[in-house]
Amino acid sequence: MFFFGIMGIEERKKSIKYIQNIICKSCEVMSSYELIKIYTIFHFFFIPLAKFNKKYYIVSRCCDSVFLLASDIGERIENGENIHIEDSYLKEVHVNRNRKNVCNSCGREIDETFQFCPHCGGKL
Repeated sequence: MFFFGIMGIEERKKSIKYIQNIICKSCEVMSSYELIKIYTIFHFFFIPLAKFNKKYYIVSRCCDSVFLLASDIGERIENGENIHIEDSYLKEVHVNRNRKNVCNSCGREIDETFQFCPHCGGKL
């Protein structure tokens, strides 16, 4: 947060939507994504006057990889349109290469040698 006396500039983060039943671009596992909007505001006495520098990010639940989503697609999803997110819309920002095996059903970490999840019993 940066202040000019009674004015300031601040970066904010807002969770927009959870997108279920999608195959992760990074680890190719059936998972879910969280759509996050990060933007900068200019405020006067903590009253927001202008929003700028909007960016939309997708965070994968299975491996915590982060992807930048095209702004026009992010705005359309935020406005309520039902858009299928294609891999071509995503630009890798951070890909978690140190990922452990994760259960497709419950999302918990498990040993690679297991054939069934010890937490929920789901087949791996």
